Amino acid sequence: MEASSRAARRGYAEAVSAAALWGSSGIFSVYLFRMDVPPATVALVRPLLGLLFMVAYLALFRGSALRVPWKGLVVLALGGGLAVGVFQVAYQASIDAVGVPSTVALLYLAPAFVVVASGPLLGEWPSRRRVGLAVLAVAGVWLSVLGAQDVEPKFGSAGLGWGLAAGVSYAAYTLLGRFATPRWGSVPAVVYSTAGACVLLLATAPVLGHAWTLPSGVPAWTTLAAFGLLTVAVAQFLFFDALGRIEASRASVAATAEPVVAALLATALLSQGLRPIGWVGLCLVVTGVAGVGLAGQKRVA
Repeated sequence: MEASSRAARRGYAEAVSAAALWGSSGIFSVYLFRMDVPPATVALVRPLLGLLFMVAYLALFRGSALRVPWKGLVVLALGGGLAVGVFQVAYQASIDAVGVPSTVALLYLAPAFVVVASGPLLGEWPSRRRVGLAVLAVAGVWLSVLGAQDVEPKFGSAGLGWGLAAGVSYAAYTLLGRFATPRWGSVPAVVYSTAGACVLLLATAPVLGHAWTLPSGVPAWTTLAAFGLLTVAVAQFLFFDALGRIEASRASVAATAEPVVAALLATALLSQGLRPIGWVGLCLVVTGVAGVGLAGQKRVA
């Protein structure tokens, strides 16, 4: 029982750590857009660089970790690739269309989607307490968005569509990770889903008319490399490993720590602070994340 408790604590810590790294995504995207790197390029090159970092690491230290049966390869490359690929395009397009705050608000409807779907799809029926804490965290995200200074949320048709697509694909990615990781491991789940996404993005970019060009200049490449390393290679390994240890709904609520980090970084680096209502929202997010973590520890102790 103690081992199970330690595994659950580690999983929750990994999910929160992944969320903290993802919290830097909006900052990276804004700076890259300012360097005239188009959203389609960011959506493709970011996971591609992340994949290269993963492959380099595995080639040096864990080459045998990628062995999975054909069924697993198909599920991860096709299902995972579709979820990750749609998310990459939708997230960058939404930021470009309506900005970081509105994108974050729509993206973090994902925990609600996961809580609703994890019961019938995974047999992981959340408790009433977890549902309540998930609602609290999502409400906190929205309050933090509404409380952003000098950045008014916008929800036009394009931004609404892309933002919802990001939220749904993020939820699908979480559910698939929870299904796949206990069966085939976190390493294959991350690598094959990212590889599938890269193939999908390369194949569909000409059809969808997305213009992407290679970035020019060392600053753009350096920023993209850091973006891919931190928010794809490292964060996804952490999140998928977490999904092998804790339920999808717990991991999804833990990930709402992302907007807390995003708001702090936006305040420090973009001069986009929060009004009082925004700080109240962040407190609600922290309460929801901490509450789910503590409730889980009590249950497995």
